[in-house]
Amino acid sequence: MKIKKIIGTVKDYAWGNKDFIPSLIGGYTGKPQAELWFGTHALGESKTEDGEPLSALIREDKSYLGEGYGMFSGELPILLKILAIEKPLSLQCHPTRLQAQEGWKREEGLRKEGKEHNYQDPNPKAEIIAALSPITAMCGFRDPEVVNADLAALIPTGYARAIRNFSSSVKDLYLGLYALSAEDRKMILEELEASLRADKGESWNGLFLTRKGIALECLEEYPGDIGALFPYLMNVITLQIGEALFLEPDTLHAYVFGNGVELMNASDNVLRGGLTKKRMDLAELERIMSFDSIDPEKVRTEKDGFGRTVYLAPTGEFRLLSAGAGNYAMRSGRLSLVLATEGSVRFSEGSESLTIGKGECAVVPSSLEYSMNVQGRVYIAECGTLS
Repeated sequence: MKIKKIIGTVKDYAWGNKDFIPSLIGGYTGKPQAELWFGTHALGESKTEDGEPLSALIREDKSYLGEGYGMFSGELPILLKILAIEKPLSLQCHPTRLQAQEGWKREEGLRKEGKEHNYQDPNPKAEIIAALSPITAMCGFRDPEVVNADLAALIPTGYARAIRNFSSSVKDLYLGLYALSAEDRKMILEELEASLRADKGESWNGLFLTRKGIALECLEEYPGDIGALFPYLMNVITLQIGEALFLEPDTLHAYVFGNGVELMNASDNVLRGGLTKKRMDLAELERIMSFDSIDPEKVRTEKDGFGRTVYLAPTGEFRLLSAGAGNYAMRSGRLSLVLATEGSVRFSEGSESLTIGKGECAVVPSSLEYSMNVQGRVYIAECGTLS
């Protein structure tokens, strides 16, 4: 049978929770399990049940990528993940295709010398996340007038002494905060914590963290990092189960709490912009990051001709869909990864069939006619085109 079950790779980053991924795939360890990867990325490649790397499968049989084989040089251009978020991730943004290619070429010497560098590959990294439980996230910058008003009320002394003089634009504010002296940073963070502790507002509303709650989490997880102010610089967005958020590569963001399905370009290019103990390159961030104020919107959806829900993300490079319980007569247009998040799904191709259960994933080749019986829910990641 052409449709194959593939085995994902678990990433045990410290910000992950202990329960969600084990609830899907078993293997509870008592330690954080943050991500479950399905794809061919070298840092976490999937394998078939017989141990063959997924990259080998799609190179040996060109029908998997079909017409996209030459376009993608035999590589799977997408990466599908489960995210299980217990603590705020680092503030980060990612490069566009052109920025990634330029950065990768520019840092060739640094890689050869084993020195620190920003770019892990020459690929862009746009991404979409769909909520499997309520998700709280920070995404893009707010209007600078609103930001200044909030900071002046929240940390009046620190704002007047150390921030007001460089707060006229989001860019100046961002770069200025990371240029503060250690003394000013300490003063501001102490005032921030005191102000938050004295505030009677809620930190958690039963489903989502509030700005106050995010800031308190950041103070605890990243002591001394001025990024604890960023819940007041950035938009806070909340996703109910099934809702999705699309992130352009140049948008500063951080997932804060919750569990979701994430689809992105097959890249690990992450430029950290705060709330991190790892390296930050402010000059490179200034070069690739957008400092525009935005009002982020959730991704709209529609039904396709097969009855599946399509997330209408503004990219042609990949597509995320979902399908609930039912029977689907399918003809695949491009290679897809089908991940069962609830129940099971049975694929039938002629006289052959394959069933995968909760937390399992299958690769479906391009231009294949098959049927899909879903008992629960699946998420489907489709390859797109290069843009």
